[in-house]
Amino acid sequence: MKRSFFLFLTLLIITMLFCSCTQSAVTDKADELRINSWSGNGEYSTKVFLSFDGSKASFNVQSMGGAKTNFYGDCFINDNKIRLTDNRLKKSFEFDYDIEGDKMTLTYSGGTINLHKD
Repeated sequence: MKRSFFLFLTLLIITMLFCSCTQSAVTDKADELRINSWSGNGEYSTKVFLSFDGSKASFNVQSMGGAKTNFYGDCFINDNKIRLTDNRLKKSFEFDYDIEGDKMTLTYSGGTINLHKD
């Protein structure tokens, strides 16, 4: 009886270890930004999509007429700025951002884009 109890307990512990969920803890606004995909509308009826993959970011803009522009590259994020460097275009883009709940506001050169979590 003791042997089957210890076997059961061992299997239970192993199962719990393999089945436990691992999720990154959100410790600051930069983490909140990285773990979500964002979308919204920009100026002139454009659709904007922002997503992250590790230290890379993808910023896509689609015009009302269907033309698409994609900026992809290395991304540096702190608590209020995003800097995306697209090596293909040899350009860097910098945005100020503010997150409140499920919404984010990006500002750049006087323009504003309102995004929400997908």
